Amino acid sequence: MEVLVLGGDTRYLEIIESLSYRHNVTLVGYKNTYINNSVKNLDINDVSIGDYDVIIFPINGVMDKYLVNCRFNNNPVKLPEDLLVGSKDNVLIFSGIPTDNLSNMLEIADRKCTYMMKDKHVIQENAYPTVEGIIADVINNTEITLNNSNVLVFGYGNIGSLLVSYLYMLGAHVSVAVVKEEDKDFLDKIGFNNFYSYNHNSLINEIGKADIIINTVPKTVIDDSLIKYINREAYVLDVASHPYGINQEVLAEYFIKGKLYLGIPGKVAPKTSGKILTKKIFEVMGDV
Repeated sequence: MEVLVLGGDTRYLEIIESLSYRHNVTLVGYKNTYINNSVKNLDINDVSIGDYDVIIFPINGVMDKYLVNCRFNNNPVKLPEDLLVGSKDNVLIFSGIPTDNLSNMLEIADRKCTYMMKDKHVIQENAYPTVEGIIADVINNTEITLNNSNVLVFGYGNIGSLLVSYLYMLGAHVSVAVVKEEDKDFLDKIGFNNFYSYNHNSLINEIGKADIIINTVPKTVIDDSLIKYINREAYVLDVASHPYGINQEVLAEYFIKGKLYLGIPGKVAPKTSGKILTKKIFEVMGDV
């Protein structure tokens, strides 16, 4: 099959190399790196879109002004809005996440896209490098050990549940803020301290005694009016996607150390993350 890769980050090196062993791969936006002799590089203006069976956009889709992120190029590459017009009717299109510009390109050409970062198996497998990255970041940004520290985790999904297990094994005193009744019932059953995040009295108490606060929920979990109750010596880490969970600017106003940390798998374990994405691509291609 003929495969076109439009930009991408370090994770894509693993994808490209794996694909190149079985298929013909063409790259756009990789001028400053070498992968192997079987792949070829093209300028976007030289791409004949109808030649390709598979088209792979970056994890973060198509950005403003129809630019795609190119980690291995001097600059982002600008795509024509109608790039996909004339592509094969059965072309397989991949991206990490949907974006407005990518959605518009797909609509113009009447094409569908597989969003890899929304696949439940990709999400589950990416939880491991994400949690390892969270723990590494906490260790590097605090002056205390995780052992015997008070850690408050918001959310008990794929990342939150794995993170809580890791923290427990490292000897942390973990408290979990949840919204689902089934999560609370399960945590009660196994003896983990937990509370409903919408219970303000419990929330104020927990954020006041936590040494480390980690949010995994993509919505406000500590609103601006409650930030003043956070322990001044705490480290607050937000790993949730937009709209995020904690206002970093207000944290700074109270001189509380905080960080918004996104795209962790691609930063701490790009090779592993690349393998996870490659597996999904091969699965959709029927090339397993």
